[in-house]
Amino acid sequence: MIIVLSGAPGAGKGTQADLLVSDQGYRKVSTGDALRNQIKAKSALGLEAEGYMKEGKLVPDHLLFKVLTAELEANKGRTILLDGYPRNVNQAKTLANLGGESQVRACVHLDVGQVELVARLSGRRVCGACGASYHVEYAPPGDGDKCTKCGGGVVQRPDDAADKVAVRLDVYQRETMPVLDFYMGAGIYKRVDGARETNIVFGDLKKVIEGLAKA
Repeated sequence: MIIVLSGAPGAGKGTQADLLVSDQGYRKVSTGDALRNQIKAKSALGLEAEGYMKEGKLVPDHLLFKVLTAELEANKGRTILLDGYPRNVNQAKTLANLGGESQVRACVHLDVGQVELVARLSGRRVCGACGASYHVEYAPPGDGDKCTKCGGGVVQRPDDAADKVAVRLDVYQRETMPVLDFYMGAGIYKRVDGARETNIVFGDLKKVIEGLAKA
């Protein structure tokens, strides 16, 4: 069973996917992970994709889909959380052509309002040494903006600056929101309010996915 986990940057997809994997034993698959796996294995697909990446080019949709389907094939029989794909309607339509165990059962949308998304993203901070994540309001670093884990300096990533956040959310609205319309039309769209506390969102997500498994 494949579940498309969708949401804007800052909606908490990564956090919730990790919780579902840890608690339920699901398999999270992202195009980034799939690409890295193929490149590490030095497969024909990986070598072809790596060629594009070394030239600073985007991996074409047709090749990305082959990489993704190879990853899905390797995880047959498991509940798959598809993170970060599809990003546009063409990708969603191509994915819909898969049958059997690779059929998408639902698109679960973590819905968070624009104001909350900007606050989450622009408040994020990361340790430059160990990569630990913080938030100026919800999970602040130690005194002097020092990492509580390793003592390294905590900084704001360039793409988390308020002006960059606005651009990222605009791209999401234009390119990815139509994917939700596609799944609504297919009758497999599920909405979860992602603006609440992490454990509450997790509980609702788990119920939705468990309900799909029983259907």
